[in-house]
Amino acid sequence: MFQPAQPMRRRRFLALLAGLSVVGVAGCAPLASAIPGAAEPAVQVSVPNPASLSLGQAQPAVQQTADNPPGRILYVRDGNLWLWTAGASHQFSEGGTWAQPSFSPGGREVAYVYWAENFSDIFVMASDGSKSRRLTRFQAGNIMDNTWAFRPAWSPDGARIAYVSDANSRFPQLWLMGQDGDGRKQLALPAFYEESWVDALTWDPKGGRVAVTGAPNMRDASQIYLVDVTKQTVEQLTKHANGAFDPSWSPDGEWLAYIGRAGSQGTLWVRTIDGTKETSFDKLSYVRAPAWAPDGKSIAVLAQQSGAFEIFVVSVKVTNSGYELGEPRQLTRDAAVDPMSGLTWAP
Repeated sequence: MFQPAQPMRRRRFLALLAGLSVVGVAGCAPLASAIPGAAEPAVQVSVPNPASLSLGQAQPAVQQTADNPPGRILYVRDGNLWLWTAGASHQFSEGGTWAQPSFSPGGREVAYVYWAENFSDIFVMASDGSKSRRLTRFQAGNIMDNTWAFRPAWSPDGARIAYVSDANSRFPQLWLMGQDGDGRKQLALPAFYEESWVDALTWDPKGGRVAVTGAPNMRDASQIYLVDVTKQTVEQLTKHANGAFDPSWSPDGEWLAYIGRAGSQGTLWVRTIDGTKETSFDKLSYVRAPAWAPDGKSIAVLAQQSGAFEIFVVSVKVTNSGYELGEPRQLTRDAAVDPMSGLTWAP
């Protein structure tokens, strides 16, 4: 676990993450096999084949439904990846240091965060758990040195990955890199200065823009901002008094799902990018991490049940006034999903 006596930069950064996570920061533990590194300590990483993975703990019970949504949903439980499909969940990784998975367009690859004692890095692997490759290298020999990378999100063509990092700043900022880790660069956003920060993000399926959670300074509540990655301009989309976070772009690029905070709990909102149509969903409490189905016909979210987060799915139907959201259906029970790692959904 994280030790209390750490540099100020690290304490501030982790305090920010803890505040965003609602229920705290995920734990960390060493994994099984080494990745060779040149002139740097080796990172211990295990990428098991899901077909041969021997589970070391009981699987959460599954809420079976007569109409399970299609596709695959990846989530994180106890620092490991779990895969939900066809009404059942199974453990996809082991070692306790996995976070924030993100399916590539079409679902052939998965970007994910390796979260260690004093750093985190972004890796990519094939969706069957093979061919893991490391995209960032922030591990340091001194535990007092720390740099972080989080929130990988694929561009619609799969050629680039947006992510957040504090590599050149006090708090996390928006970065871009190629799908092979080359060409890493921080975006210079004029509305974001030294005390600004960026967290969860989603890429416009039409390309060229990223919607991010962020704030220009530490005193303001987070809102959703639209970033043009070519022009490096910023437009504020939401103005919720208590903040907004966890954006997720619809597959057709016309709608944005996100969480608007009302008091101490989050509510699911769906709106057009221009803000002319919007609707909220109040049938679930303490909601996090919306993720659209690949066909755009439903949204998966995390919501609290008995003090832990479980996966629910809500159908969506286009009407003249916007989206009509159906009754929530619970997909998992006793899964205790990590809300800060969110959900990712692929065919």
